Amino acid sequence: MRNDFKVYKVIAFTFLVTFVALAYVNQQALIYQMGLRIKENNQIHSNLVDRNRIMVYNVLNLKSPANLETKLLAKKVELGIPGKWQVVKLAGSPVKPEHEYVAKKGLFASLFVMGREAEASPNVNSLD
Repeated sequence: MRNDFKVYKVIAFTFLVTFVALAYVNQQALIYQMGLRIKENNQIHSNLVDRNRIMVYNVLNLKSPANLETKLLAKKVELGIPGKWQVVKLAGSPVKPEHEYVAKKGLFASLFVMGREAEASPNVNSLD
């Protein structure tokens, strides 16, 4: 009888040690998975913060069409819009004498520009 009790004790101890070892391994695997998820979430967060900074920069540096036109005329670049979403650079830009004064105006004159201001509109081509 005493030997039977020792066998049950050894079997119970073996099951207990096995259960504790399996629980430990399971917890370590869960910790590793959580670490990977945290790392992935940090990368996603970092990418979103960078994208937000780029978008804020782009919004803060938006220019009115009149300002863009003066810069393009100063560089003698003529743009034409053949389709709804296409912009093509034309080979030869014709001289437009009525816009020569616009390209030559200074910083003080650009403060008092008469005309339409740039307006924000929803971006239908946003990146998802």
